[in-house]
Amino acid sequence: MLALVSVWLALLSFVLSLTMLVYRPAFTDVTLTLVLYFGAPGAMCLAGLTLWAHRDEDAANDPGLAGRRVQSKTAIALAIAAAAIVYGLIICSNKLNSSA
Repeated sequence: MLALVSVWLALLSFVLSLTMLVYRPAFTDVTLTLVLYFGAPGAMCLAGLTLWAHRDEDAANDPGLAGRRVQSKTAIALAIAAAAIVYGLIICSNKLNSSA
C-alpha cells in the first residue's frame, strides 16, 4: 500500500511542478511548499520504506513484490524530477525589488 501511495504522491508533485513550469502564476509559496516540503520528500520516504522493508525478500515467492518495487522506483524518479523542476524554477527566477 505504501508503494501505491508513494507513486500517486510523486505523480501529484510532478504534475504540480509541471503546472508551475508552464503556468507561472501557479508558482506560489503554497505550491512550492507542497512540492518541496511535503510531496517529493513524502513520496521518497514512503518508496524508500517499501524498498527497505522488502530488501531481502525474493520476488519469486510474492508475485506482487516486483510490482511494488517498480512502483517505488518510479515514485523516487518522479519525486526527484519534480524537485529538480521546482529548484530550477527557483534558480532561474528574478529577484523582486521592494519599492518601499
